[in-house]
Amino acid sequence: MADLIQQGLTAARVGKLTEARRLLLKATAEQPDNVTAWLGLAGVVESLEEKRDCFAKALAIEPDNHEAQTGLTLVEQKLATKQADANSAGSLHCFRHAQTETQLRCNRCNRPICAKCARRTPVGFRCPDCIREQEDKYYTGTNSDYAVAAFVSFPLSLIAAMLFTFVLGGLGFWLIWISLFVAPTAAGFICEAVRWAVSKRRSRYLGYVTAGSLIVATVPFILMFLLLGDVWGLMAPFLLIFLGTPTIIARLR
Repeated sequence: MADLIQQGLTAARVGKLTEARRLLLKATAEQPDNVTAWLGLAGVVESLEEKRDCFAKALAIEPDNHEAQTGLTLVEQKLATKQADANSAGSLHCFRHAQTETQLRCNRCNRPICAKCARRTPVGFRCPDCIREQEDKYYTGTNSDYAVAAFVSFPLSLIAAMLFTFVLGGLGFWLIWISLFVAPTAAGFICEAVRWAVSKRRSRYLGYVTAGSLIVATVPFILMFLLLGDVWGLMAPFLLIFLGTPTIIARLR
């Protein structure tokens, strides 16, 4: 136990706070009456509330511990100041919805955000703007990639729609079961062709442009069957859109 606590304190001294928290949390769990472990943990936890709890538990074990007394007093002063600042500042309003009161803030830009705007991340809540800014770092494509995607995907989608309409459409009941495999496969082939055409660059709306090409290429066949009054014939192009569109958007996200 002494080695575990010492490892945690050493990790804290060299700035490895995550490792220090892990080791000292383990030490307090295995030996909850160890004052040194609680004092060490108080130094590496993040929130003032957690620090207060650690100092309080150390004092419960050793009421005369000067370090725990001093630490608890200081933390309670900071908490009181924080609460006073919050009260004086009044209620916060979401920066995107000015009429909505909130107590949340984006942990990156610190702007107030409401529950509708808050996006949970591994490091806390963030606003849509910060999420979008972070996502933009992964998008390396240009506007011309959208034109390339449409140019490549439209004729391929047209071919897929023709095959679905005139080949698979004649399979009757078996069309539904075969489409479950063929439609995602055809959509995946279109995605790979687009990905190759844009040199594997990522763009925010690449999937939507490609999916739009599939829909536009399939619409003429839907209109044809509507004019002919062939309700059963509508099944094939509708299945291609229904199964192919989400596949494209998911693969080119």
